[in-house]
Amino acid sequence: MPEKLLATRADMLKQMFKVFESMNMDEAVKYFTEDIRYQFGNAEPTIGKQNLIDSAKTTHLQNVKTITFDIKDFWEQTDVVIVEMEITYSLDNGKVLTLPCTDILRMEGDLVRDFRAYMDISPLFS
Repeated sequence: MPEKLLATRADMLKQMFKVFESMNMDEAVKYFTEDIRYQFGNAEPTIGKQNLIDSAKTTHLQNVKTITFDIKDFWEQTDVVIVEMEITYSLDNGKVLTLPCTDILRMEGDLVRDFRAYMDISPLFS
């Protein structure tokens, strides 16, 4: 059974998600290893910081005006952290959507080396 996340790593990850809210990918990737593996749902994984920046700018974030993360809980087991949250997207067309999401983060020290996001983003495109 995973233990509750220690405050220090929880604080670091909360800060990371706050940076994500700024949608400044150049700043956000500072929380990742150089060879970060990022996979959103069943999409092909993206490997490396620059590829992640390029991908974020041309995928579902391109029509997003603002994004907020409401973190519900964290769990940690060795170097794996599970984050349960709701993500609210304000879109360029005026729609606001709140979607449930679970992320699995594999850590290397204080950096994320593998990031897997599990969320149905199809409502963003309907």
